[in-house]
Amino acid sequence: MSAARIAGVALLAIAALLVACEKPDASDTTSPSALALLGTTYGNVVYDPPEPLPVIPQNVRGWDFDAGNVRFSHLENGVRSLQVVTELKSQRGPGFEVWMEHDGKAVARWSGGSAKPYTGAVCLQLRLEDKGESLQLTPGEYSLALVFRDPATGEIVAGQRIHIAGETPKVSGAAPAADSRIFRDLLSCPRSVI
Repeated sequence: MSAARIAGVALLAIAALLVACEKPDASDTTSPSALALLGTTYGNVVYDPPEPLPVIPQNVRGWDFDAGNVRFSHLENGVRSLQVVTELKSQRGPGFEVWMEHDGKAVARWSGGSAKPYTGAVCLQLRLEDKGESLQLTPGEYSLALVFRDPATGEIVAGQRIHIAGETPKVSGAAPAADSRIFRDLLSCPRSVI
């Protein structure tokens, strides 16, 4: 075997080793804190839901809620996302909802899980784009409502609405199909936040 051929094989082996050693995208996995809080990270999603935006009660007894940081971000693999970091003390039972809002209307609503007693930080991300689809975002101000709703009565028992920080991302693609992964999974935050 010639020296050039041996060198070529060695370079291919090194390249394969480097690719194999690359850390996987830690943010494109289940959010452990959301899983501990809700028992699931997979939810029901409605794009452009027709319901009115939730009215959030103030000072709910037994709950402590501080949605300290909600911002446009991206997963470690570059996919645009919405990142949420919140501190809370929860009670058992209510279902969880995430409402993304723009110009007084809902853009998307995630719902799922059942709250467990939980005290601590919750960090999660939601995809805004995936495989040629994206939420149809236009420039402007967005907010996020995080809501806990009693499944028996429909009453909102706790929640908070917060402005989404950052510039509206430029996403392109078709509107999400019914089976899209956009806004469906509560994903981990990137390593830099953890």
